[in-house]
Amino acid sequence: MGNSNSAESAASEPGQFTTPGSNINRPELPKPLPRPPKKGATPHEKLHQLLRANHATYSVLYHNRIYHNHMPHLLGSAYLLGAEVYQLIELYEHYSKELDGWKEDSPQEVTHFDWRDFYGKKEYQRGYRDFFDDLVVDASFEWKRVISKFLLDDDATLLLGLSGGLAHPLIHLAYAYELNSAEVATEALTLDTTCFRPSSSFVRDFVNIYENMSITDRAEKLEKDPLKVLQIIRESTDISNAPISSAGALGASDDVLEQSKDAILALAVRLDFSDFQKTAQRIFHSTSLLATASHKPEKYNVDFVLLHTLTAAHAVQVILPYLPKKHKTQLVIELWLFVVITYISGQRPVIDEERIWSYEVEKENKSWDFIIRHAFSSEMRFDAHYLKVIRALKTLYETSTIAHDPSLYMLQATQFALETHGWTFGPDDEHTE
Repeated sequence: MGNSNSAESAASEPGQFTTPGSNINRPELPKPLPRPPKKGATPHEKLHQLLRANHATYSVLYHNRIYHNHMPHLLGSAYLLGAEVYQLIELYEHYSKELDGWKEDSPQEVTHFDWRDFYGKKEYQRGYRDFFDDLVVDASFEWKRVISKFLLDDDATLLLGLSGGLAHPLIHLAYAYELNSAEVATEALTLDTTCFRPSSSFVRDFVNIYENMSITDRAEKLEKDPLKVLQIIRESTDISNAPISSAGALGASDDVLEQSKDAILALAVRLDFSDFQKTAQRIFHSTSLLATASHKPEKYNVDFVLLHTLTAAHAVQVILPYLPKKHKTQLVIELWLFVVITYISGQRPVIDEERIWSYEVEKENKSWDFIIRHAFSSEMRFDAHYLKVIRALKTLYETSTIAHDPSLYMLQATQFALETHGWTFGPDDEHTE
């Protein structure tokens, strides 16, 4: 008894501690299992981190709202070509140096009551972005529902405005679908509204002219191959005096386009749309040659404006599955009119497929692995257009049935990847950057 009381007294005194596990009446706790080392972000996780950072930090339009923020195009192309995390970070850090942070608010808030009132007004970019962001949150982040509502509302006015701003809204929207990014989607709508051009009337007038053609006119005038129609446009004397031919796609005003409208439509309507699927594929194929086989024979110069026909075509290819049948046709017609207007703006160069086939490539370099490795080591990798063209050609290689020999697309991509060191702005321009 005495010994027991003495032990209790000693244990209760301040400063008397026992070591863990020394109490024989308490079972020893098991040692925790060692935790595996935490891995870094995957390329997919890093991509979306950077897209969110770009969305929050940098404006959609920059340098006095002249240029379009291509960050999603750059990162998305790199990611879909297999870029590693460090490569995505390098591209983000390099390209973000030329962007503008959000410095200004809209003149007023964009709301449900007035969102249609500011089309084409670039100073409203912050208001539109915030408006569309809020709507995506209200839709529980089901951003595709928001996109469908706005693109197809009002007789598809915004769908038929995607080719404005040199088709950057269209291209941006395709990356939203490919990357499944709500942020990129609301940026695409922001570009669509702020860069809006009233091309919807072109599409509707095209449809009216086409549907009212007589059977005889259809038999005599329609061509299945878009390249043949572009050749007709090249040889036409009717279009030579159209103002668009000297204004350029970047600078042509709505008034200039309207003045040229009848001449443009009379030639554009020569394309046969009776087999919609085949016509769409032929247009995609034609843009690959317009972008890569319209340079001078003695020098490989890629026209900056013309290459947008290829990246716009790739975008349409991505978006089409998400549209109802009626709107699929409208979007492909919009693409075709964009191709025609851009071709005329680019002074209607010769398109010669032989300039691709005559390019000599060492046998060991005839692979997409080689093309992509070279692209990621090229100084041009920081330019989104460079990676976008390679991606578009790779997609055609994998999906198109139009080319007699699909290796054409790989050869186009090889020549483009190896020989591109800058852009020209028209056939007589030697500018590089």
